[in-house]
Amino acid sequence: MKYAYVNKKFTGAVTGMATSPKNIQERVGDAFVNHLMHLETEVKFSNMFQKLTKCESIGNKESVQATIDQMSTDEAIEIAMNIVYIADIIYFKLSDL
Repeated sequence: MKYAYVNKKFTGAVTGMATSPKNIQERVGDAFVNHLMHLETEVKFSNMFQKLTKCESIGNKESVQATIDQMSTDEAIEIAMNIVYIADIIYFKLSDL
């Protein structure tokens, strides 16, 4: 695993969540789809992956969109906090190298 690449993806996710004017559910969904979704096999955060894809696609909506449409604010905050926590771990791991 290349920590620099993973760090870049998590930094993008955190930055997007912090700066977007969207609601927390949409920010978490965007962070996942735009930055983290393809890291699932490299970074072991399958619990987060499962939480963001638990609903099946409805019509034209993708699984993540269907899930965030039904997600509570508290659930979205918990996932956002997990993203920030993982980003911190990766950043500090990279700085130790």
